[in-house]
Amino acid sequence: MIRLIVALVIGISIFQPDVATSQGNDIIDFYRYADSVCSFPPIDQELVKVCQKRLQDRYVTFIGIRGYDRVLIAAVTLQPIRDVKKSISLTVEFDGMKPTTGKTSTWGYLFDRNGDGNIDYMALVGGAGAFKKRNFPEDYPVRGQYLTYDQIEYFVNNCKLVFNHWADDNFDNMIDAVIHIDMDPSREWVNRQLVVRSTSFDGEFDEVWAFRERIDSEYDTLTFTSDKVPYHPIGKPQDAITKSTLMEKTGILQLINRAVAECKLSKGVFLPKSEEE
Repeated sequence: MIRLIVALVIGISIFQPDVATSQGNDIIDFYRYADSVCSFPPIDQELVKVCQKRLQDRYVTFIGIRGYDRVLIAAVTLQPIRDVKKSISLTVEFDGMKPTTGKTSTWGYLFDRNGDGNIDYMALVGGAGAFKKRNFPEDYPVRGQYLTYDQIEYFVNNCKLVFNHWADDNFDNMIDAVIHIDMDPSREWVNRQLVVRSTSFDGEFDEVWAFRERIDSEYDTLTFTSDKVPYHPIGKPQDAITKSTLMEKTGILQLINRAVAECKLSKGVFLPKSEEE
């Protein structure tokens, strides 16, 4: 098995929020900051377990960086995580040419936007894949066609971990908004990202649109209903975001927040930093 690790090292601190991300912002306002945390992981830092609790039939493990008093990540697994370094890969790995998430795929970055000590925004790993750029070649082969060496290299160079962003925008411990990837139906490439919101917080989708590279300047329309938003997942037939999808992620959010209480994690331990610090 050939295993490669693609990583990008940027000299910025994940603990310094963008000036535009004040506490309490909704998923659209907060996305740029959360995406920067996902895109520039602290790969040169040592990850350490902060606390691990068994709740129901799952283990919730909170993970931070040695030397910092912050919790960055939570993993929800069937078995306890014993070695963080071996279990959590912050960057995409490869099995041959296939991008993978590494040993553990059920983890994500945590955020407490309003500073009340509870998680209200999660960027959860949704897989691994190649992301289209603005200059994506129109003649790139469709699924099942032969790839040249240069095309394989282009694919590998554009692969990274996929994160879907789930938000509790009215801070009631229920997920009511998501920013989710949508694959090219003909190729194994991430085509765009969907913004799906229930702004009335009743599970009815009333704000739905898509963007490609920039959430603040590019808008695509799509066909949807108030209870179903179709999309193309990684490596599977077409699926849909529904109220049940939000409820499933609400279950994860509530489990993580139960673990926050069990671990007695203090306010201010999660990203982003408060403006007073």
